[in-house]
Amino acid sequence: MAQKLSKSNQFLHWHHWLVISASLLLTIIAWKVSDNQIQEKRKVLFEIQSEQLLEQISERMAHYEVALKVGAAAIQTFSQNTQAANWKGFYDKLKLTDTYPGINGIGVIYYIPEREASHFIKQQRIYRPDFTIYPQHNEQEYWPITYIEPLKGNEKAVGLDMAFEANRFSAAKKARDNATTQITAPIVLVQDAKKTPGFLQFIPFYDSVNIETLEQRQKHFVGHVYAPFIMVKLMKGTLKQSNRQLVFSIFDGDDNLYNELTDENSHYDSQPLFQKTVTMDMYGRPWTFNIQTALSFKTSTHSNQPLIILGSGIVIDSLLLLVFITLTRSQKKAIAIANGITQKLSIKEKYYKHIIESAPCGIIITNVEGLIEKVNPQTELLFGYKGEELIGNKIDILLPKRYQKQHPKLREDFNKNPSNRQMGLNRDVFGLTKKGNEFPAEIGLAQFNEGDNLKTLATIIDMSEHVEITEELKRSNKELNDFAYVASHDLKAPLRGIMQLSSWIEEDIADFANDETKSNLALLMNRTSRLESLLDDLLTYSRIGREVGEIQTINISDLILNIFDLQSPPEGVSITCTNTLPEIKTHIVPLEIIFRNLISNAIKHRDNDKLMITVSAQELPDHYRFSVEDNGPGIPKKHHKQIFELFKTLKPRDEVEGSGMGLSIIKKLLDYQKCMIKVTSDGESGTCFTFTWPK
Repeated sequence: MAQKLSKSNQFLHWHHWLVISASLLLTIIAWKVSDNQIQEKRKVLFEIQSEQLLEQISERMAHYEVALKVGAAAIQTFSQNTQAANWKGFYDKLKLTDTYPGINGIGVIYYIPEREASHFIKQQRIYRPDFTIYPQHNEQEYWPITYIEPLKGNEKAVGLDMAFEANRFSAAKKARDNATTQITAPIVLVQDAKKTPGFLQFIPFYDSVNIETLEQRQKHFVGHVYAPFIMVKLMKGTLKQSNRQLVFSIFDGDDNLYNELTDENSHYDSQPLFQKTVTMDMYGRPWTFNIQTALSFKTSTHSNQPLIILGSGIVIDSLLLLVFITLTRSQKKAIAIANGITQKLSIKEKYYKHIIESAPCGIIITNVEGLIEKVNPQTELLFGYKGEELIGNKIDILLPKRYQKQHPKLREDFNKNPSNRQMGLNRDVFGLTKKGNEFPAEIGLAQFNEGDNLKTLATIIDMSEHVEITEELKRSNKELNDFAYVASHDLKAPLRGIMQLSSWIEEDIADFANDETKSNLALLMNRTSRLESLLDDLLTYSRIGREVGEIQTINISDLILNIFDLQSPPEGVSITCTNTLPEIKTHIVPLEIIFRNLISNAIKHRDNDKLMITVSAQELPDHYRFSVEDNGPGIPKKHHKQIFELFKTLKPRDEVEGSGMGLSIIKKLLDYQKCMIKVTSDGESGTCFTFTWPK
């Protein structure tokens, strides 16, 4: 390749190299600008998310302050000597844990001078015998946690004196003296078994509104409403890692309050894109936030755009170089390349033209006014026009005159609401040839844009052959049904003759025929009777779909009992109707055939002297559901589909009388009504046929 390029240098002029160099320089500049823009966007996003992070923490702390102020206001308004039960009631109404996630509780701290300590403890033990102030210290005053809710998990905090430890004591006094919200330096809460960093938030309350001076504030000071916080719980309640792309740590001076910047944190990025340190005043304490991007920030803000620009530019420059080399070699090759590009640009037009001209159906393209702009050869064959005779005319000339008047309105509606659609599947649409002949057509419509112009493409298929085939199928089907009817009907006469002759022969030889002859004669009469039954069923099967009878009002229970009585059931066979449909309107003939065959089958296939048949019915929104259930021998599951086929029986016909068409007739009747039937049986005991019936 290098040899080829060096050889081709003699063909390149200085202006070619100038273009390539300028293009390469622009590529590098575009790559650098794009990369700088993306980095700047990343930085802006980092700054926005950092501000949001700090605002969320500040807003959450402000919410906690509001909750404490509400508690302080409640005490100042109603009673300075609030009882534990009152405080619990306040907590329950506040719904603290639901409203303020991350807070560990809310409590009351009373300021108790040394001289009043014994009396205070005595008063508290009236309701809480175990109450005490701890631990011991050298101060001349007490600041015990008197109440805290929820009590569960905070039991160790009850009675804890703020004066025993410097961080708690100094923050409590500062809140009192300044009449402001204060938090402590980092401490370990007595109720935190894990001994993780935490802090307390104090809001003072007084027995007077006149607290303008330090002396007045100290004189009228009653106590604090306070909240304990475990830093880890506070952050989890305030910020969810799934909702942010930053990790951070918090320091109070040199004390670490909270830290996500560790290798144990799966979101920690040891090589962050951006990081910053911000110090905020948090209720009298300097909190220093070390914020940096998490792994998710790097992933979500990653962009291949600069590399794509650089790679694309290099590819373009390489292509330019190759083009220049190719163009400068010879004018002949330059013309060939130009022709090749022109050929590529026109490939869609050729492909489109090829589809139009080779399509086996007629294709017509019109504008929004319905003027024909293009037709294919098949259209000329269909309608008998030459292409030039159609182009420029309205497509209405290809429609029968009875449709031409209304067609412009239909075209206007289609242009307003265009959608791909088919018309004429049932001979509703016809085409008109040049000679004035009509033919049934199937037409497909679709719209497309050619530049700024809207076009309609119509495909036309001559459905004449389809219609002829359909009519032929209908005629053949009718002839087939007529044949089945005639065959089954005309065969009955000779069968009856055979049965009559067999009966006479039986009478004539009754006195001297041997047992074998009598048995064979009985078998002949039995099978002749079965053939007649088969012809009856065949006749019924052929009539399905042609004769359904009139719609009548019928009582289902009466219908079932009449059918059962006509079966002449043997002794021990009974039937029960448990339907909720005393009367329905329906075609009675097919429904009667279905019930008769199901009840007859149950009786014929019984395997004991006590057969119970149960018929039930249920009305559903758009159909009825009937069930015919018996306690007979059952049908194995492997035969559940087979039993609905023609001439299928599960026992030899010499054992059970029947043509094998009963269930086939039922299936065809229900198929005609677009209904279903299913059989339920374990194959050992009992069978239930369930079928639907239209309203």
